[in-house]
Amino acid sequence: MDLRQLEYVVAVAEERSFTRAAARCHVVQSALSAQVARLERELAVTLFHRTSRSVQVAAAGELLLPHARALLRGAEVARAELAAFSGVITGRLRIGMIGTTGRGFPLVDRALLAFHQQHPAVEIAVQDTGSRHMADRVRTGDLDLAFVGLYADQVPPGVVHHLLTDEPLVAVVEPTHPLAGRAGVALDDLAAAGPFIDMRGESGLRLQVDAAFERAAVDRTVAFELGTSDAVVRFAGLGFGAALVPASAADGVADVAVLTVDDPAARHPIGLVHRSPAPSTPSARAFLALLLEGGVDRPEDRQAPP
Repeated sequence: MDLRQLEYVVAVAEERSFTRAAARCHVVQSALSAQVARLERELAVTLFHRTSRSVQVAAAGELLLPHARALLRGAEVARAELAAFSGVITGRLRIGMIGTTGRGFPLVDRALLAFHQQHPAVEIAVQDTGSRHMADRVRTGDLDLAFVGLYADQVPPGVVHHLLTDEPLVAVVEPTHPLAGRAGVALDDLAAAGPFIDMRGESGLRLQVDAAFERAAVDRTVAFELGTSDAVVRFAGLGFGAALVPASAADGVADVAVLTVDDPAARHPIGLVHRSPAPSTPSARAFLALLLEGGVDRPEDRQAPP
């Protein structure tokens, strides 16, 4: 068993295709297939069930995958640490980032650009799979850092939470909505006026909106669950229902009416999370230092209990 074989196994498992895995690993398919088959013979197990149309991970493959990923990640970190020892930061920076980060806290975009200019050898990978999912992936080491719409008491144990900013939630409705002429609105009136448009369940925004309605002891009918706050605002403007979004998400949008909400605790945060006590890779530590040296670290920062 060697790292190259493990890389091939992970690629086949994630791509569900030997052809796509070979392209991803920049090798010919016959060489990749031969190495996977060689590993199967060495271990005396079947890692993949192959047919002419599909590739499925076998039980032994599922057992091997987390160990393979951990070994590959350990080798990547070791190479990056040795490069950093020589004065060069390399490797990958794996960041989770909610869609409202750029609007609600534009310093993040500037920090990413500055980091890329200072450390061009680092590959930056950004994803958005929802705040709760990304916070958990930081905990497990699958992400180095994540910008999430969560407060410190909403993140899993074992991660450090930095509150970067938070902003009020506002209600958005189409301009002809019965409540559109009001300056402010109570959540019971908003829920009674019709269906609601929400973010998907794993998002931080959904968590904050749910919390606001729980505080008000009000039930609402959710008609749509969408993936971005921009989509939520757009559907509200089309007349599909009302929504609560961060104020920055509705700023400058012409086809919605914006109403303040009668709950001052209804707010949406942007927090940065990383593993405790510090990120494991040189690239993540360098980015964290760059971001916090920009004056965004605040007294609210605290660590979730181990």
